[in-house]
Amino acid sequence: MELVGALFTKAVAGIGSAASAVGGAATSGGLFSLQNIATTFGVVAQIGGGVAGLAQGRADAAQSAFDSRQEFVTAKETSAALKAELAKTVSDQAVLFASGGVNLGSVSVKQARQQAVRDAEYELDIASSGALARSLAHRRAARNARARGNAALIQGVVGATQTLADAQLDRKEIG
Repeated sequence: MELVGALFTKAVAGIGSAASAVGGAATSGGLFSLQNIATTFGVVAQIGGGVAGLAQGRADAAQSAFDSRQEFVTAKETSAALKAELAKTVSDQAVLFASGGVNLGSVSVKQARQQAVRDAEYELDIASSGALARSLAHRRAARNARARGNAALIQGVVGATQTLADAQLDRKEIG
């Protein structure tokens, strides 16, 4: 980020020199004046595009980070719902076995409870693994969006610097 700041500072200094050149060229001739004005607008547009790209990258990153947190919350809600369903299933089984006259300490009741717990744990593992994968994908998307934004800013600053350098070379060639 410090590199971007230094490039931005140099580009802004370049804009200032281009603007000074525009003022100086206005007295020397109309062609130079128009070229300098066009150069200045081009530089400002390129930097503005880079800043806009950075802002868009940050906005996309914030949205992806929000989506990641939302995925986490949804996973917690799903987990709580599955646990509540397990508790209801176990209690319903106990009621059914008791109403049928089966001893709640019998092997078949324990096996049914264990099977219900295994099924619930399996569903919880699937839900949490999927949620974790989606959350990590959102985090990766946030990092990529920030990187795209930074790259857009650097590209804008480098493009502006190149435009200034090209304009300077053109001025030297013309005389």
